[in-house]
Amino acid sequence: MNVRTMSSTVFAGVALWLGVPAVAQTHPDLSGTWTIDAARSDPAPPAGPGDTARGRGRADGPALPPNQILIRQTPADLSVQRGGQTITYHFDGTETFAFIQGEVRATAAWDGDKFVISWKKEFYAGPTKGYVTSSGKDVYSLAGSVLAEESTTVLPNGTTTSKTVFTKN
Repeated sequence: MNVRTMSSTVFAGVALWLGVPAVAQTHPDLSGTWTIDAARSDPAPPAGPGDTARGRGRADGPALPPNQILIRQTPADLSVQRGGQTITYHFDGTETFAFIQGEVRATAAWDGDKFVISWKKEFYAGPTKGYVTSSGKDVYSLAGSVLAEESTTVLPNGTTTSKTVFTKN
């Protein structure tokens, strides 16, 4: 083995040991308008205050129908619009804050090809219960033109999970 070949081999070994990726990882593009496929989705539970972090965000133009979401994805962030409200999640780990029926704080990250939003919400549940904290995780995965959202919500009275399936318009 000559010196040049040995140097290349040592460099490649060090790069692998340090975890330097050989190729930058790409993630699926979730952008688009998505409509709920009711036949493949769990039935929607009746929503109460604080039951979910969905619907949080800022008013952002005309409202979407209740069976649709609009996702906009850039290299730096991903925005989800439900109804007339949008919330933007940053890929750099920056916490997102919104006040919609309570204080919501969320972070988001890619886990392989899945986009994971972890959130915590504090809301006022009335004079007998006072302030209540809920937390949860929404996981988005894409298979062709089908987007699945698996949601877990944890409240003091229990945990709920649901799966919503969307098709791209």
